[in-house]
Amino acid sequence: MNYSNRKTSPFPISYRRNEVKLPMKAAVIRKYGGPEVFHMEEVPEPSPAAGEIKIRMRATSINPIDFKTRRGYLFFLSGFRFPKILCSDFSGVVEACGSNVTSFSPGDEVYGFTNGAAKGGGLAEALCCKASIASRKPSGLSFEEAASIPLAASTAYQALVHVGGLKPGMRVLVIGATGGVGHFAVQLAAIIGAQVTGVCRSSGESLARQLGCSDIIAYDREDFRQTKVASFDVIFDAAGKYGFWSCRKLLTHSGVYVTTVPGPSVMPAVALTAAAKRKARFVGANSNDRDLSLLRQWCEEGRLRPTIKAVFPLEETRQAYELAESGRTRGKVVIRTV
Repeated sequence: MNYSNRKTSPFPISYRRNEVKLPMKAAVIRKYGGPEVFHMEEVPEPSPAAGEIKIRMRATSINPIDFKTRRGYLFFLSGFRFPKILCSDFSGVVEACGSNVTSFSPGDEVYGFTNGAAKGGGLAEALCCKASIASRKPSGLSFEEAASIPLAASTAYQALVHVGGLKPGMRVLVIGATGGVGHFAVQLAAIIGAQVTGVCRSSGESLARQLGCSDIIAYDREDFRQTKVASFDVIFDAAGKYGFWSCRKLLTHSGVYVTTVPGPSVMPAVALTAAAKRKARFVGANSNDRDLSLLRQWCEEGRLRPTIKAVFPLEETRQAYELAESGRTRGKVVIRTV
C-alpha cells in the first residue's frame, strides 16, 4: 500500500556522496510524530566509505528505540535534520566494499545493527555501515528471521552477561518475557544454564514456558513485586516499565537489576548504587561481530529462535509501526525491504 506520492529529494550528506547516485526506495520521516509521518520516497543510494560495506537490504525489524526516535523522544541524540531513515537492524547481501575491508566480499549474507542511538538506516533498499559491526547471517534462517535478531538479542545477551554477570546456576527474573527483547533473554538465560522466571501476560504463559521459563508470573493476575518468591541474582527489566527501587527487595544481597530504558528514575538509582552490593544498571547494546557470531552459533544449533509476530512490506511501514507500538505483540515485527 502506497500512502504518499514518491518524491525525489535532497538528503543529508551521509546519504549524498560526491557523485550522482541511482535512486532507491525508502520509508522516510520529515518530522517527528506518529506513524502517519512515514512517507515512501526515492532517495540517493549510499556508497561505502573506507572501512564500510554496502548492503543490499532484504529485511529490517522494529525496536522500541525506533518508535521513540520517530516520536521525538530522543531528539537530543537524533537531532532535527530531516529526512531520516529509521530502523537499526539489517539483514541482506554485501553489494560493495570500501577500501580496507578484508572481512567481507560482495555476495556475503550478513546481519547486524547500526550502532548509535537513533542512527537507523534500515527502512531502505540499501544501507552502508562499518564492516566491524556486521556479521555473517545465520545459515538456515530467512532474511526476515535474521533481521529480527541483532539489536534485540544483543541487548538481551549484553544485559544478562556483560552487565548482569549471569552465570550457570544463578536465578534470573525476566520482566516482559515474551516481548521483542524478553523472548530472546529467556532463551539466552536458559542456554547459559540459569534458572529462569518470566513475567508476562497470562495469555503468553504457554510461549514463555516454551522459551525456557521454569516459573511464570502473570502480571495481569498478580503483582510480581508482591509475590513471595526466592531472591534473584539478576533482574532484567526487558520491558523497561519498572524501576530498581520497586524490584530491589527481590534481589539477592549482591543482585543486579538491569533495565533497557534510561530515565529520570533509573539513572539516579544507577549512581546511588554504584558502590552498593545491590546494583541498578542500564544496558545500551553495542553491535559487534563477537556477540553476533555467538548468537549465530546458537541459532544454527537450533537453541535460539526468533518469534515473529508479523512481516510487512516496506510500503506498509506505517501499519508495521502501529502494530509494534500497540502493546499486543509477542516477539518481533519485521519489515521486508524488497
